[in-house]
Amino acid sequence: MGDVAQAPSARFYIEPPILGLLFLMLDIGLFAVPGLLIASRGGLLTADGAATMQTGLALCLAVAFFFAAARAFDIHDGLKIMRRSMPAQLALSLICVAGPVLALLLICRVLTGDAQAAHPVTSWLLAWATWSGCGALVSQVLARPVVQRWHQASLTGHRVAIVGSGEPAQRLVDWLQANADDVVQVVGLFDDRRGRGPDRVGLSHLICGTTEDLLEYYRRAPIDKIIIALPHHAEERLLAILQRLKQLPVDIALAPDLVGFRVPDSTTAEMAGLQMRSLAQRPLRASQRFVKDLFDRSLAALLLLLLAPLLLALALGVKLSGAGPVFFRQERHGLGNRVFQVLKFRTMRAELHDPSGRRQTERNDPRVTPFGALLRRTSLDELPQLINVLRGDMSLVGPRPLPLQMRVDDRLNYEIVAEYAFRHRVKPGITGLAQVKGHRGAVNTAEALKSRIAYDLYYIDHWSLWLDLKILAMTSAACVFGKNAF
Repeated sequence: MGDVAQAPSARFYIEPPILGLLFLMLDIGLFAVPGLLIASRGGLLTADGAATMQTGLALCLAVAFFFAAARAFDIHDGLKIMRRSMPAQLALSLICVAGPVLALLLICRVLTGDAQAAHPVTSWLLAWATWSGCGALVSQVLARPVVQRWHQASLTGHRVAIVGSGEPAQRLVDWLQANADDVVQVVGLFDDRRGRGPDRVGLSHLICGTTEDLLEYYRRAPIDKIIIALPHHAEERLLAILQRLKQLPVDIALAPDLVGFRVPDSTTAEMAGLQMRSLAQRPLRASQRFVKDLFDRSLAALLLLLLAPLLLALALGVKLSGAGPVFFRQERHGLGNRVFQVLKFRTMRAELHDPSGRRQTERNDPRVTPFGALLRRTSLDELPQLINVLRGDMSLVGPRPLPLQMRVDDRLNYEIVAEYAFRHRVKPGITGLAQVKGHRGAVNTAEALKSRIAYDLYYIDHWSLWLDLKILAMTSAACVFGKNAF
């Protein structure tokens, strides 16, 4: 594992599950596209005829065989992809892509023999197996060197942070070095009580600081798992650490020898063969994050194109409403408490705006321009955040990002709601469940803040693409009929 990894300047990083998902999508394309193209050109996808029925049945069976083979041989596991040799990956890719088609060809020959009516289907299957198999071989030959370069540059693999620097941490590091050095990168050890006991020479080069430093490290570099390696009897300390770290959108696990730690409803977690006790899981799995991100960026790009004339007209209106920039930029917390600049159309007089967000907007606020009041009432001032979505800082739907210094009853948000930071386990959104449930606009009381955070946490725990679509549909009505935005 070598020296502790420094926080990279770029955030390009592919988690092992995402790597496996990319290979799955590649194999699906290599499997499905040749079969459909050859069947179409051969006239097997017409509206009638026995050959068409046989082709449709063959396609359904082939898809079932494809996923069965992929699952049986586990060929789309990101860590195993990195560990497999080129010959092994080539063989498994052929089995997954061409194997189902060859199996169908054999079944067809056994059932039909040399029947003339079956010749078009058998010819199609043979051509399909040939082209898909050749495509799989070529793609693997081209893709493997790319994956190896990513792996050597630490752009893929498990990036693990360890909490603790004592004997349990030493045992964990020794196990990882002996069994998972090729796929696990320990980014550092973080311990609030370092110095109370003897420093371990084998770990001194990995120690990066305290758990507060771990939170700061995540803001600058990717981490996909935190392993707590502390004495099993320190239950109160472990629970306090877990409460702090749960704000990060990463999996948190307990080193396997800490059997005395009582964690309710815990499950088993596995990493490169190491069985651990799962303490917290990121809200969205890799495939869910991939789907949500693809949906967000695709729809954001489409909306920017469709709304370009409106955006230009609104920008002109802002410019004519008074001196100052068109856009208002404000720092807010994003995924994992990372700070980013949110974009909005400027709605206040430039000399009176509040970049810190300490003072919330009030009804009939004298700082707001007449045109800005119209923008705020209809939420059109939020449209530039589509650019934030394209950048990857935000989602279309998620907890609304609140100003860093926003105060309610003269207290900061996290001073009122202990779970406030938990809402940062997913990307913030342009709209969210709280907004369509009546919590749009300013937050005037502690109770209103608690209710909004409760909706945010419910959304995180119950996310689905259907829920996102439902919230987007309800947002238009909330913008037209809502009364709390000013």
